[in-house]
This record gives sequence, structure tokens and C-alpha cells, in this order.
Amino acid sequence: MSEDTEDYKSEAGRREASDVERLVSSCRTLEIDHMPDGWPAIKMRDVSALCDAVESVVPGIDRLEDRLLAGCEITRQDSRWYLYDRSGEYVTSGDTLRKMIINVVFSDC
Repeated sequence: MSEDTEDYKSEAGRREASDVERLVSSCRTLEIDHMPDGWPAIKMRDVSALCDAVESVVPGIDRLEDRLLAGCEITRQDSRWYLYDRSGEYVTSGDTLRKMIINVVFSDC
């Protein structure tokens, strides 16, 4: 990962759901037409960060699958989603299932 893409990671040095949302939002600028000066509205650091994020997802998804097969459990409590390991210890959570999955996938990357 290049130094230019480091600003898309949390202070803990890993991606979280909010980091991914910020990156996707920034990359949506690619849909904007060219500016009047003729230069495209493309920032290579955003493209690089998106590529890094996509490439890093696969190992995290594999690890989530391994955790679930090993007995981890996803539950919903008080409008929040939680992942617990097979001994019942907290792993991660999110206010939506999607955010919880993104948090666990990127924490294992």
C-alpha cells in the first residue's frame, strides 16, 4: 500500500466500515464529468486505495468463514450486531450487519 493511501485507514492502522465508506464516497468523484479545464476528476491515490481495499478483502472474508465454521456466532442485541468467538468472547460489532462484517473482514487483513 502506498503512503498516499494511508489516510484511508483508522488510527489503529486498519480499515473500518467508516474508512471504506469514505473511500467509496471519494471514488464516486470518478463519475463526475471532466472539469472545465479538461482534466479528469480522477485522483490516482483514490484509485490506488480502492484497489488496495479490494485486494485486501479476500483474506478477511476467508478468515470470517473460518471463524464461523469454528463456532463463532453473529447475534443482534439492542439494534446492534455482534460477533463472538466460540468461547463467547467479543470480537467486533456494528450498528448494521454490513458494518459489522466490514469491521471483521478488514481487521483480519
